[in-house]
Amino acid sequence: MVAALRLSEKGCTVTLIEQGEIPHQRAASFDQHRIIRHMYPGQDAYARLVDHAFAAWDRLWARLGAKHLAETGVLAVSNDPGDWSDRGREGLDRLGIPYHSWDVGELRRRLPQFQFPDRATGIFTERGGALFPDRIATDLAEALRRSGVTLVPREKVIAVDASTGRVQTESGAVFLGDRIVYSGGAWAPALFPEIFASLTTYRQAILYVAPPAKWAAAWAETPVIVDLGGDSGCYVLPPVDGSDLKICAPDHRRRGDPEQHAALDENEDQAIRAFFRYSLPDVADYRTLYMKTCFYTIAPEDRFQMHRRDRLVLFSGCSGHGYKFAALNGEKLAQVVLGEADFEATAKLLGGHD
Repeated sequence: MVAALRLSEKGCTVTLIEQGEIPHQRAASFDQHRIIRHMYPGQDAYARLVDHAFAAWDRLWARLGAKHLAETGVLAVSNDPGDWSDRGREGLDRLGIPYHSWDVGELRRRLPQFQFPDRATGIFTERGGALFPDRIATDLAEALRRSGVTLVPREKVIAVDASTGRVQTESGAVFLGDRIVYSGGAWAPALFPEIFASLTTYRQAILYVAPPAKWAAAWAETPVIVDLGGDSGCYVLPPVDGSDLKICAPDHRRRGDPEQHAALDENEDQAIRAFFRYSLPDVADYRTLYMKTCFYTIAPEDRFQMHRRDRLVLFSGCSGHGYKFAALNGEKLAQVVLGEADFEATAKLLGGHD
């Protein structure tokens, strides 16, 4: 959507085709909130790119006339030397990104609703927090309409001819373009199996809950938590700026097809809670609001995938950490289409290569 807006603003005639509504509520990027953070263990190029992402978001806020970001700061918890958060701290040190260290006493004082082991250490970066994708997509859709972009909802693309610029949808409609940008997320491997053969599609279940009343004040002061320590990689987005509390256990995922495996199993609520039974000792008292599924593709080394075929530019495989770069990715894709940026250099940049 960002690429479409930027291209339109540059004088291009743009048609945006979407298999669902616009915005699409089943898209991986459509949710109440997503994390933006500097911590990137072993991926310094992406950690450096986050500052460019913030700048791109600022440009988008100016264009939309609204800022959809809650800057809560971001907390990562390390329980053992060499774990995800500890390696992330090493990266922050290498890059000179400032952070605060919280000992276990400080963690327990600031987050009384949690239980932390005696060996726990908190790594807190003041910059970062929660982006609000549903609000961003809604405002972007309106900006696209005002900009003159032709929006084509409920048309699933089933064939793309990169040499002629011909796009066909499931209904039989045909569109012709001088340039085509495709960013289909979990749907990309099915449409372009020969290009995205290395991608693996996963289905993630996410749980939204309401905390007990006794913890309302504590949750109001809680930052985004990108890692609660341990092996599960559990993360939490607090109920900030009118959003709900989201808890997620990345290990509770499975390989799946977005066309076939979107339904939730009856035991998934309890399965997710089980990952939090130590860190949130009264997790059973948190009332379920709703659950949803999210589909995303994992790429080799978690690097964003960008390819070009004749008139076609493809972008996918963001490995579950792409949304924080959405504004930047859209700008860069538009620049490539316009010839303002070199394709190879852009693919290297967005692919997290130094």
